[in-house]
Amino acid sequence: MTSPSSTRPWAKTVMKAQDFSHDWDNYVTIKVKSIRAVALSGLHTFTEDNYSVPQAVGFIELLGSRAGALRTALRIGFSKESDLPPPSFELYESIALGTLTLPADCFSAILQFINCPSAHFRIGGDGSLNAVATEAPLLQSGLPQTAPTAS
Repeated sequence: MTSPSSTRPWAKTVMKAQDFSHDWDNYVTIKVKSIRAVALSGLHTFTEDNYSVPQAVGFIELLGSRAGALRTALRIGFSKESDLPPPSFELYESIALGTLTLPADCFSAILQFINCPSAHFRIGGDGSLNAVATEAPLLQSGLPQTAPTAS
């Protein structure tokens, strides 16, 4: 007699609960779906919702794939200021939003490589490891590793 699992290998996972939630505490990698960008004079503060960039020379908003019920975005500001605001991450009612503020000199380089068809961004945690890359595997490095537990 054959067991049902040998004749229907697909049935092994049919009844298992699937977890599609995202672990925002440990960062999530998202594919860039669309980009909004603006070049600025560097003479004024640029503000988009609660994110402000002093002496802004540019602003990029990366919109990503949905993560469950949430839209995802990374806002990147470019400033001539020497004291840059820290990166951040917040979950709102309908969006998971990360911020990253970089020196003005980085604007053209970042704008160029986020237009790569395989561009991704990483958001989550306290925002300190928010990042962009030309492909997802690059965003797996640089994350803090958990220490193995002794058994």
